[in-house]
Amino acid sequence: MSIDLSHAKTLKSTIVDHSRAGNLALYHEAQEQGLSLTELLETLDPSPRNTQGDISSELDAFERQLAVHEIHASGPNAITVEQFFVGGAMILMPEYILREIRRGYTMVQDPGELIAVSVPANGPTVRPIYIQTEAAKQTLGKRASGGAAFPRVQLLYRDKEAAIIDRGRQFDFSYRIVKNQKLAEFKVFLWWIGAQLAYDEIDAIYDVAKNGDSTSPAADDVFDGTGGSFTYKDLVHLAASFDVPSSMNTILAKRSDIEVILNMTQFQDPLVFGAGNLFQTTGAVSSLLPVNAKMVAVPSASATEIIGMDSRFAIRESVSQPLMIEADKVIERKLETAVVSKEAVYTVMVDDARKLSDY
Repeated sequence: MSIDLSHAKTLKSTIVDHSRAGNLALYHEAQEQGLSLTELLETLDPSPRNTQGDISSELDAFERQLAVHEIHASGPNAITVEQFFVGGAMILMPEYILREIRRGYTMVQDPGELIAVSVPANGPTVRPIYIQTEAAKQTLGKRASGGAAFPRVQLLYRDKEAAIIDRGRQFDFSYRIVKNQKLAEFKVFLWWIGAQLAYDEIDAIYDVAKNGDSTSPAADDVFDGTGGSFTYKDLVHLAASFDVPSSMNTILAKRSDIEVILNMTQFQDPLVFGAGNLFQTTGAVSSLLPVNAKMVAVPSASATEIIGMDSRFAIRESVSQPLMIEADKVIERKLETAVVSKEAVYTVMVDDARKLSDY
């Protein structure tokens, strides 16, 4: 299926003019509208979409601009960073960097898989909302003539607000070093930055799940085994500590504690854990599902403090600024001392959708 580049070729002249002048107007316009540059380009050169509203074209609007400018990011014809900077599409460089960082963000472990919902937020703080579960968990009963009340499900605000946190990375790439790198090589470093940003957020999710968000209580410690030892019995007890409708589908722990789980005799039995075969094939820890829970290694997790969580209900993400890059510094300083960051806060939606096992 051929790709229609007619609109992209018309837009190309605008990109060239802005690149020659170092004009960041498109980024400023996108920011004013709360869009990324890619999303703004989609309004100027719309991609065909399917009935679900998803892009059905092989290339989106940004990728079509790369195509008409003959910017090859992979393969034997990949251009260098310097060729990108001195060419007519220089203004696309910050968005290219950000897109590759975002690709790396989901490449190893996507934090989005650990949260129930992500919502936009305004201002420096948010007022967390949560479900009051005690009355809601009562058995449903029909109201008889005697006037018995139905169980109550309440959505309530926490007593205080949670502050938005700016998390990011500053990269200080010497142009002298990176200018001769092929984009195929350069983007690997961008993927690594994205993956590191993701683990910053995974650290934050673990901390909120364990300790609360400063407005919610800490997770209940349900460990009742022998101190200093975490056995299969303790793992089962952690999973069994969840009250319906919540159930443990995620384990967040330090890598050393994940090793403890992986070395359990029961876990090594292929008749019990068929996923072990997949682990032997892929080497991916995420393919192992003890007690039907996905394990996620958390760099800053506390040793012996394992969090079990129902990712469908536990954590809410409020985002005041999605992952952004300092486009002006990328252009003016040629990658030196530019910052990529995201402003967000994690809060607890359902208190008992997370449990701690501190052995």
